[in-house]
Amino acid sequence: MSSPALSRRGFLGAAGLTAGALLTGCSTAPSPDLTLAYWNFFGGGDGERMVGLVDRFRADHPRIEVRATTLEWGAPYYTKLAMACAGGRAPDLATLHTSRLVTFGRDLLEPWDLAELEARGVRLDDFPPAITERLAVDGELVGLPLDTHPMVLYYNTEICDRAGLLDAAGELRPLHGRDTLLDAGRRAAEVTGAIGIAFAATGTNEPWMLFWSLYNQAGGRMDLPDGGPARVDRDAMVTAMGYLQSFCDGTVASPTLDSDAAVATFASAQSGFLVTGPWEYTSAETAGIPFSMTRFPAVFGDRAIVRADSHCFVVPRQDSVDPAVRSVAYDLAVSMLDDSVSWAEGGHVPALAAVAESPEYLAMQPQSRYRDVVDDVEFDPVAYYSGSGSTMMNRAAQTLQAVAGGGLAPERGADDLTAWLDEQLRLESPL
Repeated sequence: MSSPALSRRGFLGAAGLTAGALLTGCSTAPSPDLTLAYWNFFGGGDGERMVGLVDRFRADHPRIEVRATTLEWGAPYYTKLAMACAGGRAPDLATLHTSRLVTFGRDLLEPWDLAELEARGVRLDDFPPAITERLAVDGELVGLPLDTHPMVLYYNTEICDRAGLLDAAGELRPLHGRDTLLDAGRRAAEVTGAIGIAFAATGTNEPWMLFWSLYNQAGGRMDLPDGGPARVDRDAMVTAMGYLQSFCDGTVASPTLDSDAAVATFASAQSGFLVTGPWEYTSAETAGIPFSMTRFPAVFGDRAIVRADSHCFVVPRQDSVDPAVRSVAYDLAVSMLDDSVSWAEGGHVPALAAVAESPEYLAMQPQSRYRDVVDDVEFDPVAYYSGSGSTMMNRAAQTLQAVAGGGLAPERGADDLTAWLDEQLRLESPL
């Protein structure tokens, strides 16, 4: 399966076919009892910020009732949403990870009408091309991007200063190169007396995030065609897994921490660095430690390619569409995009250019320090079992955990993961 090509001409052509077919336009006057159902999976700090986005829309539209439902992140959410779509009982608006669009886009989602978005001041050119390319299914826009969330590098400024890792301006020195990051980890460990870099080697998300970043930096590409076999670069796999094993040597990083323990280790200043997603910004801030954030470095090659995903809004397919409610779904989605500077406070890079370039966001430190990462992000390979919270991420983590802990050689790890991919590709796709 390959990601469908995306062009502005293709979008405009699709818009010409769909504009006005289902929507009555921005001028629809909702009745006082108009109700819109919105599903999302955000918890913690992200959940609080999402509530704020919805509440501000409610305050501006008192005649509209927004029923916002938060469901469990991961497989439970995607299963329930898919069943609701298939059964014709889907919500009017929902949140998805861009990496999971392929599971829904062909049959369970409605394409966004570009003319309706443009009438509300939102255009395709307002988003990073690297993101919009992954939001197309069969040449139509099926996801409206809210953000980009890449793997990032947190660092304790006090520990790094004592380790001699900061420059005269108090900024982290560049850590490019396979040995430079390991050396920085060892120097930070000398200061902490524990480990240098907190990393969830036994988590379900982080092992894949680090592997996929390193694999792509090493020049690896992956294609997962129906029926198989998987097209992978074994040498890049071995290189990435070998680095993961060196990384988790017990000094640079521990091979035994899970996600919660890794965050707690950094928050308690028992490590100088933390490698994870930007969603842990609130945890670091709450801990009260002196810290900053930056892009994960280029360990291999010249480009600091990094694994990322994006939250997007989707319009689930329904058996019966109320044009007034559908119009309000567009209004709510665009309102949240326009207001997403508050969403960026949690560490996510805003997708809408007007927000990403705004003085409010640029003044947001350290959240805006890694905003240029959108030019170097790499999403997960396209497959129905791939993406955030997916079967592939969970299964790959088993192999990568064994490699990180030293129980599996990188060569055997590469063969094990490839064999599983081949097996998965031989199964009949549910799509």
